[in-house]
Amino acid sequence: MKETEVQIPIPDTSLNIHGVLRGDYGKPLVILAHGLGGWMHEALMFNASRYFDENGIASLRVSFYGDGEDQRNINGYDVHTGAVDIDTIVDYVKDKSASWTCVVGHSYSGMAIVYSQKQRFDGAVLWDPSHTDGYDNQQAKSNLEKDFLFIKELDAYVSPLGSGYVISRKVFENNAPGSEAMAKKFKIPTLIVNASYSKEMKAYGKNYAESIDAPTQRVIIPDSTHPFIQDGAMEKLFAVTTQWIQEQT
Repeated sequence: MKETEVQIPIPDTSLNIHGVLRGDYGKPLVILAHGLGGWMHEALMFNASRYFDENGIASLRVSFYGDGEDQRNINGYDVHTGAVDIDTIVDYVKDKSASWTCVVGHSYSGMAIVYSQKQRFDGAVLWDPSHTDGYDNQQAKSNLEKDFLFIKELDAYVSPLGSGYVISRKVFENNAPGSEAMAKKFKIPTLIVNASYSKEMKAYGKNYAESIDAPTQRVIIPDSTHPFIQDGAMEKLFAVTTQWIQEQT
């Protein structure tokens, strides 16, 4: 299937959200949104686009920030920015005559979906979504103090551990009113898929399922971690998601 690069203008800026469309807008369409620090060509997004294509579902995988001169930097990104970007992307595909549209978000983007103000999409799939409760627990605060250094000039926290991490200050400070409060205002049919080994994420998934003000279904993928990299885990994740999407359409 042919892939097409797209650039989606971010309102009131000279910047774009970059994306890759696989398929066409005449089919049911999923918007594939990566987690914090990820991008549209990571294994989970790349493989998902091909699985959906084989099952008659088009996809638009996107990058909310990147190295291009017309792309946002990661230090300008938080959950509210992610939610506005999701609404911008949905507006874009609706203008392209997309009919049935679902937003699929992994981790941080799973959380950002629930912050959508417009909620113009038809379905939402949260893959092991994060939650604002994760920033309030003592372990998270201790890890931030121990492993990260705040760089004022970058307006970001930086860690040299492993391959390195850069996280916007806004991620930790700009998440009010919180995931549970936003979930109670969320009106879109939702599938929540958790990884079996993600203890905290499973608790967050349960909270979303109990809080979202719309029909929800929750599934746990056995023998899987947060990035779903175990043998067969991605295939199970994609199969569950595809089945749910086909039931919605």
